[in-house]
Amino acid sequence: MYRRLYQITLVVLQVALFVQLAPPLAQALRHGVAFGAFPEGFLAVIQLASAVATVSGGALALAFPVLALLRHRQRGAARFDGLPRWSVALAVLGGLLFLAGASLNGIVPLLPPENRMTAVLTARPVVNAGLALMAAGALCGEMLRRGVGMPRRITAPRDSLPLRIEVTQPPELATRMA
Repeated sequence: MYRRLYQITLVVLQVALFVQLAPPLAQALRHGVAFGAFPEGFLAVIQLASAVATVSGGALALAFPVLALLRHRQRGAARFDGLPRWSVALAVLGGLLFLAGASLNGIVPLLPPENRMTAVLTARPVVNAGLALMAAGALCGEMLRRGVGMPRRITAPRDSLPLRIEVTQPPELATRMA
């Protein structure tokens, strides 16, 4: 059950990162990079390469939960077994907080006008706390994951006959005919 909750938390974290962090990151990038400040030459190449590195690094950081989820789907239960339990609990708790804050944000229009501002001012920090705890739990869990190998099973082919091993020596331990 916890494995499924953790995987759902990774999906919620992925959506939350794109909804909550991608727009401010794009805004900061647009304001932080002064395209055209160096129209040509070596400094323009450095500026463009830095912008490409920033976008690439940001995209990888924002895609971390889906990459972790793909690894969990690929490796199965053995990958989950290596996660520290406290990090899974932290990620799931963060997911629950995030969903609670988002739900509170969703019902704001249904509230009486005098309570709307209180709900908005309460929901924002809860959403932020949930996002932070979800990300911290998932990152810590995936970084501190212990290597737990796949269980090994020895199986005999289904069409093989049962083997009989007969002991002949010493004679007192010899296999007796039944």
